[in-house]
Amino acid sequence: MSSDSVARRSKDWSRQYTGLLLWWGLPLLMGISAGFFRLSLHGTALVWAGAFAWMGTGCVLNARRCRRLHCFFSGPALWLGAIGALLVGLRVLSSAHALQYVIWGTAGLVALSYLPETIWGKYAHRS
Repeated sequence: MSSDSVARRSKDWSRQYTGLLLWWGLPLLMGISAGFFRLSLHGTALVWAGAFAWMGTGCVLNARRCRRLHCFFSGPALWLGAIGALLVGLRVLSSAHALQYVIWGTAGLVALSYLPETIWGKYAHRS
């Protein structure tokens, strides 16, 4: 393993317990738990919007720190999810299952963002 790979791995927040917990664990827990607090649909959507925005910011910052390939794709996908959830929270999107579609669509895009790593490796190379 090259020294560049070791340096990138050491900067990768997704490989550090505190980074993983701060940027992705806590917001995900907040989003999931919002449904248990009997908030309105719109209140729950606003919690998810904040959670997605926080996780997306973590991914974008992590991509800048260590060039994690997955984060280059998942950051914008999570920000799109934040916008979608915000639109549900503001009652712009108002179908009965709009929030579920936003959450599952965002989760699907984030899951797909791991695919490039299986092809090109975990970290992007500088050109």
